[in-house]
Amino acid sequence: MSLWKFAGVSLALASVGTSQGVTPELQLLARIKFHMHEELSRIPNYTCLETVSRFRNNPRSRSQSPSQLTALDAVRLEIVYSNHREWYGLPGDRNLSVDDPGKFIGSGMMGNGAFAATLSNILEAATFTYRGEENLGGRTAVRYDFSLRRLLNAFRISIPGGDGTVGEEGSFWADPQSLDLIRLKSRVAEIPASLPLAEASENVNYARMRIGDDNVLLAQQADLHMLHATGMESYNRLDFTHCHAYSAHSDLRFDPKPEEPLQASIPNTADGAGQNVPASLLVTVELITSISDLDSVGALIEGMVSSDVLRKGRIVIPRGSVVRGRIRRLERSPEGGAFILGLEFTEVDAPGGSLPFYADLLRIDKNPGLQPAFFEQVLVSDRPGIQAKEETITLPELPGVATFLVSGTTFTLPRALRMVWRTRGPIR
Repeated sequence: MSLWKFAGVSLALASVGTSQGVTPELQLLARIKFHMHEELSRIPNYTCLETVSRFRNNPRSRSQSPSQLTALDAVRLEIVYSNHREWYGLPGDRNLSVDDPGKFIGSGMMGNGAFAATLSNILEAATFTYRGEENLGGRTAVRYDFSLRRLLNAFRISIPGGDGTVGEEGSFWADPQSLDLIRLKSRVAEIPASLPLAEASENVNYARMRIGDDNVLLAQQADLHMLHATGMESYNRLDFTHCHAYSAHSDLRFDPKPEEPLQASIPNTADGAGQNVPASLLVTVELITSISDLDSVGALIEGMVSSDVLRKGRIVIPRGSVVRGRIRRLERSPEGGAFILGLEFTEVDAPGGSLPFYADLLRIDKNPGLQPAFFEQVLVSDRPGIQAKEETITLPELPGVATFLVSGTTFTLPRALRMVWRTRGPIR
């Protein structure tokens, strides 16, 4: 079993002084570091549904192209972030006490630390070089390259044939106005001889999410890529959806009983405890919130259920119920003339209270400039001096998430635009 594992570190970030003689680029770096330290320190306890889409290329296999990634499986886990640590469990579990997601799979690559540990490692101990401004998905971003020596890092990789701590190098992009991190790309360096690894890299995209009353910056999507010395290649796409606040508890014992692992306890909702919308129901949602290219990622959106949703003659979701979510993605195509738009609906009002909105988009009102996107071209190799390797992969549908290609140099999705969804029922 291949295991990509990040170890957490403290969040004390080195600061850069603003004394005379320090360049504006270093002053900006200091402001970004301080801002991200504040963001990491105020992240509330929360839980998300993590979907891991796993792909593999086995050069020894006769059933696939020697250079093509093929789908392996999709793994869904409940992940809790609490006090700078991550806990994992199966969706629907009320107690999560596993800190290694690899325990839920039989084989293949899994990893942890995409939420905060990786970022903390880099901001704390890496050296940085300013590379200027770049356009990133239609946003102006400043880029800094970084290098983190192996002896200063807490990044450990364990794969068949060996394990060891590695160094890292790469880049991060941040908004020079808000100071929010937009993207982090890293690859391993200083691979020890005992580790049969040819290359490994990680890309993390960050976005604003509403957690309770807080609007916080979190990792919302990540990519992991690993190439074993034998030629075995693994690629994981991680997506985090349905994030919400939770409460946690731990037990303190004074008796000599064996020490038990800490647990993150996720309570049921106050009104809709233990309830879920049944599977295979059609839900027609009309947008209440108009959406345009002037909006920002993380902006809250709402829709309204246009007709009663029935199951065996009983109303499960009444007409007029509100469906809530956010803009998950809004990027201008590098070629221009189009946008990539992602909408995420997370909850729907029901007679017993708000319930998770686990559903797949079936269709949308006819619009010549709007086309659902089911495929994505990903960069799975980005080593210096080596031609980048791009592949088009088919991504599994994320519950409550719809991704579109919107043509034009500007766009507006009007209120009352209708979408038809089919519910999944509880995620297991």
